[in-house]
Amino acid sequence: MTSRARIRPLVSILLLAALASPGAGADNAAAPPPAPPAGHAAWTVEDVAAAARKNHPLILQSDADAAAAAARKGQAKSAWYPAVTLSTGYSRARTFSATTEKSTTSPNEFARGDASWTISDFGRTGGSVERADADAAASRENAAAVREDVVFAAKVAFFDVLRAGKTLEYRRENLRQRESLLRQAQAFFDAGVKAKIDVVRAEANLYDARAQVGQAENDLRVARITLLQRMGVDGPADFELSGQFPDQELPGTLADWIAEAERNRPELKGLLERKRAAAGALRSASAGHLPFLVGTAGYGYAADETPLQENYSAAVTLSWPLFTGFLTREQVREAQANASSVGHEYSEARRRVRLQVESSAYGVREARERMTARTKEREASEENLRLATARYEVGAGDIIEMIDAQAQMVRSDTESVNAAFDRAVSIASLRRAVGR
Repeated sequence: MTSRARIRPLVSILLLAALASPGAGADNAAAPPPAPPAGHAAWTVEDVAAAARKNHPLILQSDADAAAAAARKGQAKSAWYPAVTLSTGYSRARTFSATTEKSTTSPNEFARGDASWTISDFGRTGGSVERADADAAASRENAAAVREDVVFAAKVAFFDVLRAGKTLEYRRENLRQRESLLRQAQAFFDAGVKAKIDVVRAEANLYDARAQVGQAENDLRVARITLLQRMGVDGPADFELSGQFPDQELPGTLADWIAEAERNRPELKGLLERKRAAAGALRSASAGHLPFLVGTAGYGYAADETPLQENYSAAVTLSWPLFTGFLTREQVREAQANASSVGHEYSEARRRVRLQVESSAYGVREARERMTARTKEREASEENLRLATARYEVGAGDIIEMIDAQAQMVRSDTESVNAAFDRAVSIASLRRAVGR
């Protein structure tokens, strides 16, 4: 065969590829994702966190619980103040006397003020106030912990929407590539260059890509409504996000992070306040063995007929509950057991916080290493797709090589964005673990 005869089939293949898919190299190779559509102001991750702090029902509920605990402290302190009552009235009674066989009418009018003051209850109120104050502080720390949990969940949902959006872009790009490949395979088959199996395989992979796009679209919808729920809002449904996965890690060492967590975690602070509340409860219960010293006074006017006559009363009473059916003893035992329980709970919470910090720190390191590897994998997959596309366009490659290269490319894209998501979540998790 002459050199001219050998060149003619190659030229025909190149012409068929050009007619079947203009710019085929650009179609089958990986393309950058499209720019986001223009619209209203996009939300940043800080906007999402601020909206969650303002609107989420769990935060509002915990703030209300803290306000209720503060009110209970005021109720406990009220025992230190006197109780003052004012009363006035008029009564009229008619009675029959068997001795005189006559009925008599007895009117009565009065106006009176009374005061009662517990001069000393020997530590009962002091212990109750200390307990209520510690409970209020613990409620505030619990509200802080709820706030941090809600914000963390909102940030994770924000990153999940970013991941779902990127995944959908990559799946759509893969669909575009497989549509182009089907057109090329059909053109080669029509020209008698390739077998029918190339068209069938390209068509099957096209439908697989469409299914993946449908799944990615649904994942994005679910991620978007999940973000709204994590923010505690119902809309707008067409929101846009602004930002990328963060790559700035926390400075410091593992020992620094553990020490910071033990200082900052609101859960630990709340348990310390609960220990103080248990001590106050024990003090109040122990005072049940001691007496009460109560002063009472009253002043007013009363009489059967006007003018009313002045009257007053004053008394100081010392009462000692000598025996209450062992009630005080059992209350003391309960308070001691509660204090011991909170102490053990605090020890376990410290270990749990340390575990969270260590796990998050190792997660950040693993995510960083995996992110580096996935980036290199994506670069290699992109080059592999470019070479496979060029080989198929000139008839040197087969459909299996082309499909494998496209599948590897979309898998590398997906794993890269998953690695970026995991790294962002691990950084946010470490910040939450140290109490920032």
